Amino acid sequence: MYNHLNSDSLQRINNIVNGFRNYPAYSSYTIKSYTYDIRTGAHALEITRNNQLVNLWLFMPGIDGKIESIAVYGSNLQGHLNAILSSMTVFGMKVSSAEMDYSGYSDYVDIYLEDY
Repeated sequence: MYNHLNSDSLQRINNIVNGFRNYPAYSSYTIKSYTYDIRTGAHALEITRNNQLVNLWLFMPGIDGKIESIAVYGSNLQGHLNAILSSMTVFGMKVSSAEMDYSGYSDYVDIYLEDY
């Protein structure tokens, strides 16, 4: 059986998406939310401007269906990491750890959440 995000987690992501869509500073951006990988249960929040990727946020489920981790790809990764580390929160959720990961095809910020 594959991991998948439960309805509470999907609602949290939907609230984040709506927050971006309703924020005036993002009015010229395209905000998309979709299942990224059915096998891993990853759900994407994609932010683009002029058809160029700004950020891709991948929400990964734990075995209980809660958001266990988030990977952030794209622009301003160090800025995102610094902001997360200074508050130890992301989208209102408590962070247990966050660091840059340089091991893959593309660099990303690897964020693990505390249980909520």
